[in-house]
Amino acid sequence: MAKKVKPGMLRGNTNENKLTADKNDYTLSIIGGMSYDLSGLAQLVVKSGVTTKREDELIADFRLIAEKGIEMALMGNNVNYEYFTLRPGVKGVFNSPNEPFTRPKHEVTAIMTAGPELLEALKQTNVTNMGPSQHFAQMDTIINTVNGETNLSITPGQVVEIKGVNLSVLGENSSVGIYLQEAGADESTRIKVVTLLNNEPKRLLFMIPSAVTRNKNYQIVHVSQAGASKSKSGTLLKEPRTELSISLKATDGTPVNQGGGNVGDDDRPVIE
Repeated sequence: MAKKVKPGMLRGNTNENKLTADKNDYTLSIIGGMSYDLSGLAQLVVKSGVTTKREDELIADFRLIAEKGIEMALMGNNVNYEYFTLRPGVKGVFNSPNEPFTRPKHEVTAIMTAGPELLEALKQTNVTNMGPSQHFAQMDTIINTVNGETNLSITPGQVVEIKGVNLSVLGENSSVGIYLQEAGADESTRIKVVTLLNNEPKRLLFMIPSAVTRNKNYQIVHVSQAGASKSKSGTLLKEPRTELSISLKATDGTPVNQGGGNVGDDDRPVIE
């Protein structure tokens, strides 16, 4: 199979560089998207239709190569995965030429370097400056606790877990809350979440309303006045901010790639 490392499209926000005295000195931070584990990536490959293999088969094949490469690296070899290289190193000071390696003073490290295909893709990837940081919620990982799927489905009457940043649902405005909105529908049709089980900056846990209709696509709508803070009671914003998740299929718990249906093609979060 030919190697295809596609250039990407990144978005970023600027932040004042507090390490310099120059008031016109800013840095740009990439706006976080979704977080994908091995299972999530395998699901995307299956969904794309480029292979006839199942999710578990893709994961098993990947692990065979990855784990053998790690094993060879930990025997002192340089391993070229083509997209990146891996080699071992040692961290820590030796106070004499013959001092033995001892933990915790010394430790073995992994040194990884981008390969030529990745470097070329980096050169061609565009970045859009979205202006100063606004501290919107970032719903990186949406987990259907019924079937374990990531960023694919929800199940009415069951629990969903969201991991990310700036997720706290706080504020006195009447619009603050978590909602489910059918993809493409007007916001007046939003269904509000009643049972919020966990409400933290990096983790939300709540019950999907039973009024959500199976076999339809929905977006999770996050409305909050919480600012950027690691605490539950961070500084409140004057006005609520709204973010919509990717499109998620409402199913009876059957995984999407096993007949639960197809979700929308656009994996990017939508910001209002």
